[in-house]
Formats: sequence, structure tokens, C-alpha cells
Amino acid sequence: MRLLIEGVLRDFVPIKQFRQQQQLPDDFGVAWFEPKDFSGLAALDQAGTALNHLRQQLLAALPNPIKLAQLPIILAALQQQFQSGLIAINDQVGLKEVEIEYAVAGFADVNQALLYDLLRHRHAPKKLDFATIYYTWLNHSVRVSSTLHDVVHNDRRWLIQIVNHAYGRVGFIIHMEDKTTHYVQDTVYTCPAEGFMFTLLSELASNIIAGIDH
Repeated sequence: MRLLIEGVLRDFVPIKQFRQQQQLPDDFGVAWFEPKDFSGLAALDQAGTALNHLRQQLLAALPNPIKLAQLPIILAALQQQFQSGLIAINDQVGLKEVEIEYAVAGFADVNQALLYDLLRHRHAPKKLDFATIYYTWLNHSVRVSSTLHDVVHNDRRWLIQIVNHAYGRVGFIIHMEDKTTHYVQDTVYTCPAEGFMFTLLSELASNIIAGIDH
């Protein structure tokens, strides 16, 4: 995993690999420093059928062909349909109102980024790479916690900061006594909606790009 930290893309080492390198216990990770309260959280694993139906509805709503000049209107309609669709199935998902608003905002932001890139590359839209658009957006959502967790391991002091992005806590940064810095991936608390959102947005983008007709 590569994340943008202070303007620089950093490679994050998987937590299991880091534990082995540093001879750490199997439960060392984000949960040590900022445990998560799972009470009242959404249950996406029980809403797979409903979410898949929403995905199919959104894909079916795309016209073909698509005039680039009409795309802002099309995307606004998709955003509204996504929001109303989430609300309609929320008895099965269990999202809080603020979580629905957050999901809709992310949906809109990624599609807006797609629109901007399509406008910039209007003469060669088929060459666009959605994954690049998506992960650029995701990287710009990265935030490093200002809280420093103080840990002593093998008589050495570590200062640890949790790293978050749009889908939750994804790892941490360890500042060692010898001035070295380690970037560690730990996605134990990452929102399970990330996979669904990436698939949905990727499929929509692919269909939009394929359907563009100036």
C-alpha cells in the first residue's frame, strides 16, 4: 500500500511483516492504541443482495451514448439515486444519517474527479485510468493523527501516529529513537464499504468512458 504523507508517497509495510521484523506480539497494531467500539455499526455483510441491486440500478440508469456536455446532469442524477437508494435499503444496512451523507459525498467527489479528467482528456477519453483517479482522491483524504502514542520496545522508545483515509484507520507511522521512520499498514478497522464503493465507482466510470460520444 502506498499513501501520500506530507506530499510524499510512502510504501507501507504490512503489519504481519513488521511484527516479524521487530519480534512483536501477534496482536500489536492499531487496536492497541485506538480500539474501536463496534456497537451500533452497519452490517454490510448482511446487505449484499440489496447493495448489489442498488449497483445494478445505478448502472442501468446510465444512458448510452453519453454526451460529454450532459455528463454533469447525469452525474447529479446518479448521486441523487445513490442517496435515495441507500436510504431505501438502510433497514438492512444500518447506516447512521451522517454515514449516508459521507458515503454520498465520497460518491460525488470521485465522480467529479472523473468528470474533470474527462474534460481534460476530451479528445482521448478511452485512455483514462479510473484506478489512478480513484487512488488520487483516496490519497488526498489521508490524515495523520496529531496524537502521539508512546511505546517502549526492547528498551527503545517509539512514538506512533495513526493514519486515516476516507474509509477509516489504515495503519500508523512509527518514529524510532534512532530517527528512522516506519510506515505500517494495518487495515483491521478499515470500513468494509471500501470494496463495494470501489467496485461500484469503477464500473460506473468504465461504462461512462465507454459510452462517451462527443
